[in-house]
Amino acid sequence: MCTSMNPSSHDHAKPVSEEILLWRDSDLGDGMEMLRAVCCSHRYSAHSHDEFVIAAFERGAQRHCIARHNGVAVPGTVMIIHPGEVHTGEAAEEAGLWAYRAFYPSAQIMGQVAEDVFGAPVSELDFGREALRENLTLARQLTRAHSIIETSPDPLERQAAFIDMLALLIKRYGQSINGTVLREQPPADVRRAQDLIQSCFGERLTISQVAEAVGLSEYHFMRSFRKKTGMTVHAYITQTRLRAAKDLLAQGVTPAQTAINVGFFDQSHFTNRFRGNFGVTPKRYAEACR
Repeated sequence: MCTSMNPSSHDHAKPVSEEILLWRDSDLGDGMEMLRAVCCSHRYSAHSHDEFVIAAFERGAQRHCIARHNGVAVPGTVMIIHPGEVHTGEAAEEAGLWAYRAFYPSAQIMGQVAEDVFGAPVSELDFGREALRENLTLARQLTRAHSIIETSPDPLERQAAFIDMLALLIKRYGQSINGTVLREQPPADVRRAQDLIQSCFGERLTISQVAEAVGLSEYHFMRSFRKKTGMTVHAYITQTRLRAAKDLLAQGVTPAQTAINVGFFDQSHFTNRFRGNFGVTPKRYAEACR
């Protein structure tokens, strides 16, 4: 529980329950994930997504670090995070809360909508270095689209809201880049380690195995990996396993079998990690996917 001021009185505070809903909608693009959250105690440790993160903040304040840049998101703020950018998130104040809605569209879907918006092929879609935009009107439009997608039983209505929302965002802040946007890339040894983890995450992996495979000492490898990626090796492996787990759960694989398939020691360990990262249990995530 955290507290929120009652608008009718500044002398009393009422408790607000933490509520996080994460799901995947198979009717949107290639199966886009959606999130609606009121966060109190939940804290997102350093992680990244393969997809874009588009978020609109409704209440409270969220403190974060995105690609090593610190900031605070408040109501009326729109957040845009590029695929692969490491970020964190937590309440800006002790015992505070923050409420937001988020979309996770793939780069492929974003590119397709961008081509329609710009009327020309898009080799790379970029939103610049600023992750936060103070735009109350756009934040409200994103929130409305999110609400339609969450509640409407009509796939056509959900798809229309989804595409209109992406088009609005791209028209306002997107840039079509000719060629490749130069983002910082990890060195070759770190990329080899990432490739190894991606191909072997379901197996029992150790630091010594991965370090030896890329030709570094364990200590040097651990320091280099964290410095260049913004995540520890363990956090990266866990994130890779959890991403794969979400795919399996959305396909109807049971949580118990999913835990085994992606390399967790047991279902309890898997459930704790999943809930710690996403704020919901594997079972609840699977039930929410459609």
